[in-house]
Amino acid sequence: MLTHFGCRVDVAANGREAVDALSRQRYDMVFMDCQMPEMDGYEATGVIREREARKRESGDGAARIPIVALTGHAADTDR
Repeated sequence: MLTHFGCRVDVAANGREAVDALSRQRYDMVFMDCQMPEMDGYEATGVIREREARKRESGDGAARIPIVALTGHAADTDR
């Protein structure tokens, strides 16, 4: 759907691949699956935020990338 609207999309099979991709390239937004294998979306987001904080502390001034969490879990207890 995103490519239909002209967005370039890269897909990561797990959280570690997502973190690695973000270390190689700047993205405008991340859609993060909360239940990915190897490193889930929560842990991957934590790593990304830690890296961003270190860059800001070093004077890089890097902005926080928007991360949208996605999950198939829709029960009230999952919220």
